[in-house]
This record gives sequence, structure tokens and C-alpha cells, in this order.
Amino acid sequence: MRSVLQEVLDRIPGSLGAAVVGLDGIPVEKVSARPGFSIDLASAEAIGVIKRAVASMRDRPAGDLEELSITGKSGLTVLRALGSDYYLCVVVGPDGIPGRARYEAWRAGLQLQEAIG
Repeated sequence: MRSVLQEVLDRIPGSLGAAVVGLDGIPVEKVSARPGFSIDLASAEAIGVIKRAVASMRDRPAGDLEELSITGKSGLTVLRALGSDYYLCVVVGPDGIPGRARYEAWRAGLQLQEAIG
């Protein structure tokens, strides 16, 4: 898992960190691209958003949540469902490329789904 996360960070300009995180907000595996960046805190906050989104979609026939992107002045957080209550969390700074981040999260998500199985 760690090598897949590192590859994601290597392919995304401006990346800050990536983690596989459970619904409890605790990362199973994590990689940070910058020493001062806490992927633990970022992924825990993002999982809170996932929980609220899933709860609001419960009564809709839209199906399961596959991906959620949170965009702000400080950058982009992409959360990609991996199944079994796990998510890939990729955080990119304001100088990152949003489309590239979402594509790489999707690509890594496919690899990680197999690992989590």
C-alpha cells in the first residue's frame, strides 16, 4: 500500500500527502510529501465529511458514494471509496492540478481495492 501511495504523490505536482483511512478516521497507511503537513489530521477531517455525505445520500437511489472532492483556497482533497469502509485520501496544495489529482486517485484506488480486497 505504501508504495502505491508514494507513486501517487510522485505523479501529482503540488501533492501534500496520501492515506488509506477507515471510517474511524485512523489511517491504515500514509505518506506525507512535506514534513510540516499532517496527513493524519487532514484525512480525519475529510472522513467526517464523508460520513455526513453518506448519511445525506442514504434515502436517495443514487447508489454508493464513489468519490468526493473538497476544494478550497488551501488546495484540494480527493476521497476515493475503496470498499469495505476504507477510503483513499489524497491532498494537493493550491499549486496542484485538480484533474491530475482526481485521475491519479482513481487509478490508485483501483490498485488499492485489490490490496484491501
